[in-house]
Amino acid sequence: MFSAKASSLLIARVSVHGDRLDGDVDLRAWSRLGEALASVQAVRVCLDLVRRGQVVTADGRIELRGEIRCERCMGAMPLQLSVMVHSGLAEQESAVTALDPDLEVVLAEDGVVAQQSWLEDEVLLALPMIPRCEEWKSGVCPVTGLEPLMVVK
Repeated sequence: MFSAKASSLLIARVSVHGDRLDGDVDLRAWSRLGEALASVQAVRVCLDLVRRGQVVTADGRIELRGEIRCERCMGAMPLQLSVMVHSGLAEQESAVTALDPDLEVVLAEDGVVAQQSWLEDEVLLALPMIPRCEEWKSGVCPVTGLEPLMVVK
C-alpha cells in the first residue's frame, strides 16, 4: 500500500499483482485547491494501482469535502465531490495510449509521478466552473443565508 500523503510515486515499485494508494492527502501541498475553494475540510484518495508492462493503471476515487463560493450570492456553500480516476502512469504517452486509449495520461518523468500535483489536478478539473446554490430561486439564499446583489439595468 502507498500513502496518499507521499510527495511522489515511483511507478517501478507498483506490483503487477496490484497495490493501493490510500488515505488522506497532504493538503499543505495543495495550494491551488485552497485558492479555488472557500475551505477544504478533507481530501481522501482510494486508488487501485496495477503495473501492466511500462504502464501503471490507477482506478478509483478521490473524495473531497469542503466549501466553495456560490457565484450567485457569493456565500460559502457545502461541496462534496467524488472524482473518478481512470489514469495510466508512464514515462511515455505512447505507452499509455497503446495499452488503453481511454486512460488519462499521467507522465512519470524518470519513472516518478509528482503525486500531490497529479491528485490535485484531478480534483481541480472536476470542480464546477460556475458554482451556484442549487436551492436558490430568489431573495435570501437558503444555503448560505445571503441575498445576492441585484443587477440594475
